[in-house]
Amino acid sequence: MNRYGRTARQHWERHAPSRLAALADPTGFFTDLGAQVEAEVNDLTDRLAMMTAGDCSTEPYLEKVARLQTARRTAEEVVMAELVWTREPELPLELAREEWEQTRPSDENLIVWAERVQNFPDSMPSTEELEEMAQTWALSVEFLEELVATEPPREYMLANQAALLEAANVRFWRELRPVTNS
Repeated sequence: MNRYGRTARQHWERHAPSRLAALADPTGFFTDLGAQVEAEVNDLTDRLAMMTAGDCSTEPYLEKVARLQTARRTAEEVVMAELVWTREPELPLELAREEWEQTRPSDENLIVWAERVQNFPDSMPSTEELEEMAQTWALSVEFLEELVATEPPREYMLANQAALLEAANVRFWRELRPVTNS
């Protein structure tokens, strides 16, 4: 059993004991789950690293390391949220997602923000504020910068629906599980 499987088991012991008790073969389940998580983390890490690559031929070594580590941490957060972090649910997952979709901030807010920045360039947030906004929306700073650079911003949003969907998934899982892997 790899580290993801061990982490998952410890989490389920604490937050979903009835689900753990219902497993016929917990060791086999968590061994398989750990392998699945590892494979998906590796795949998503590669995809995220490629999305943020830019010009790799001139990228300084430390920037490359930081980019790859960020991609790995993001991939682990997403995959663990999807496959591991669970608690005894108050609502079935489908209903929780439906409720979240009805109450979450609309992606339209990003378009309005980008249009405002285009109309008033002095309103561009500082680097720190942009990083905080990227974290809040589960998007990269580069995504937000490209959104502002594209006229009209709506076209950039339409062309990047997959990134927006993935960001929405990250935000949903963050809100669903305020629990960390402690």
